[in-house]
Amino acid sequence: MSDLLHATTVRRLIRATRPRVFAAFSRAEALEQWFSPSADIAVTVLAFEFAEGGTYRFRYAMPDGSHPTLGGAFTCIEEPARLAFTWVWEAPDPHAGIPTLVSVALHERGQATELVLTHSQIPSEEIAARHAAGWEATLDHLEDALWHGALPPPLKWHS
Repeated sequence: MSDLLHATTVRRLIRATRPRVFAAFSRAEALEQWFSPSADIAVTVLAFEFAEGGTYRFRYAMPDGSHPTLGGAFTCIEEPARLAFTWVWEAPDPHAGIPTLVSVALHERGQATELVLTHSQIPSEEIAARHAAGWEATLDHLEDALWHGALPPPLKWHS
């Protein structure tokens, strides 16, 4: 069955350090500022335990009044270089219950960070293309939030 699954990869050079980019993914209050594919779509973090095995749950407020919800679990956290998490839409989404995987790698490029996001285990090319467009727009919001200082500073992970 794995030969029937699809993936999409989005690469972005972000004008921020790896710790700042990593922090944007690691804190609920930061995610609510940027984790959406459109300025017309608000995201609310319903649950967020940023630890390997920890879970998250987000609800989006769409312009048409619908509220799609998704959740998953963190499968890998390697601060500040990598994280991975499952991605599962909830009913009534037509793709509800289909687990996919998102992996984010962060590479230092001077004072910038190369972000490589791969969304895999997607059941069709059409869904993969939709997710690619969504991730491109979402990363636009991440860049904008980092550039304009809208996100909280990184936490001190180690003493």
